Amino acid sequence: MGLEKDWEIAGGKLLYNVDKGEITLLSCKTYNSRVQIPREIENLPVTKLGKKAFLSCKSVKELYLPDTLREIGDWAFAYCSMLESIWFPKENLSLGRGIFKECERLSGIYLPDKDSKRQKQVGKLLGVVPIKLEADYLFTLKEAGEEQWLKRFDEKLWEFLTRPDEEGYTKMVYCGEEDIVANMDLYLAKRQREKAGLCFLRLINDMGLSSEFGKALSAYLRTHTRGCASEAAWEVVFEEHGNEPEYYEAFTKAGCLTEENYDGILAQMGSQYPEMKGYLMRYRSQNMDSSDFFDILSLD
Repeated sequence: MGLEKDWEIAGGKLLYNVDKGEITLLSCKTYNSRVQIPREIENLPVTKLGKKAFLSCKSVKELYLPDTLREIGDWAFAYCSMLESIWFPKENLSLGRGIFKECERLSGIYLPDKDSKRQKQVGKLLGVVPIKLEADYLFTLKEAGEEQWLKRFDEKLWEFLTRPDEEGYTKMVYCGEEDIVANMDLYLAKRQREKAGLCFLRLINDMGLSSEFGKALSAYLRTHTRGCASEAAWEVVFEEHGNEPEYYEAFTKAGCLTEENYDGILAQMGSQYPEMKGYLMRYRSQNMDSSDFFDILSLD
């Protein structure tokens, strides 16, 4: 292996070495939220990210990898707590263990695709595989988005949804994490929001989604809407995706807006997200029998 050297990038620098005419990145220090790894350094191709190359890079939110890359080492992006999106250059990469360990904000893992809609949907579904679904066997870049992959994804999602909500709480307490999750009620609420969030994600990114499974996801959301014992579905929409139309559309399409909860939902929204509030008012006027025409004339 060659000597370790520095290479300046926007907002920081890379540590690398040269071996057999190729570049291995060893570590990254940056203050930027958006990082693009160069294709070449010293006119040599960047072909490998070494073990723990981006370990605990707290500032990185978006990461773009070069098309020269062939290998990503173990724990390459582990503990990048702000990482939300990553763009892979190809599907035939050699991937190490735990490359996204503890990347809790990760929501998109994108692959090359001429179809931008398909790229987005596959990226969103693949993005929840390593952390939220904890399904390493689904983290297969070559198969992501294919019919059998989507079938296995939905099977795993259903398995996750039907697990008891309290599963894992005792383990966390025994592991000394009770300071993070103070009591069972908070843990259950967090778990239900995770489940509701995944239901919305799949309904919105509906490629290959069967009618039957779509109905099952909608049924889960209806049992966790505003006015139920758990209001996780409405909390996800309002508190996590407050101004994103696709979430309100999925919410209403699933049957989560009712005559019983309509007034409470609008009261909670107050003056926030007026366009989304207007959408709910129009939806009620057009789709719910007891709506009052004059309701749509005011956003109060």
